Amino acid sequence: QIYWGKRVNMFPNFHVHISTFQCVNLVSPVVLLLGIVNNIIFTLCLYQLVASSSKLSPLRYVKFIVEFVGIVVATFFLCNSSETANDCNILLCRAITNSRWTMCSNEMRRDLCMFLRRVQQPNHLRFYDGALVLSRPLFLKVVRVAYSFVNFMKV
Repeated sequence: QIYWGKRVNMFPNFHVHISTFQCVNLVSPVVLLLGIVNNIIFTLCLYQLVASSSKLSPLRYVKFIVEFVGIVVATFFLCNSSETANDCNILLCRAITNSRWTMCSNEMRRDLCMFLRRVQQPNHLRFYDGALVLSRPLFLKVVRVAYSFVNFMKV
């Protein structure tokens, strides 16, 4: 903020607070449980639709189709949101590197270097130190595992 020709720094060392907040795990246990339950429901709904579709009444069959589509859309939405966040991160990195940030003042260069260091890392939703990374390849792996399970149970 500029106040009568002087720059007033409202949040000194704000990047330190942001860096420490990034290390706080707020939702990791919930996400692991959500991922496991989501994958189990995905697999069981697919199995129910493929294996015993002739034994179901039309109303129950439609119910299982709606549940399955809902689970697929929810899983894909989570994975696609993670990919979108990473794409935006790449766009920010390109915008900073293509700007003339080397011609700025030393203070601005320092701030941009901190920001550039942050955006050069992938921005996928990661949990448990990268053990669970939400992305489109993870969605495809879930679909492959579910399909393999259904084929195994049919045999």
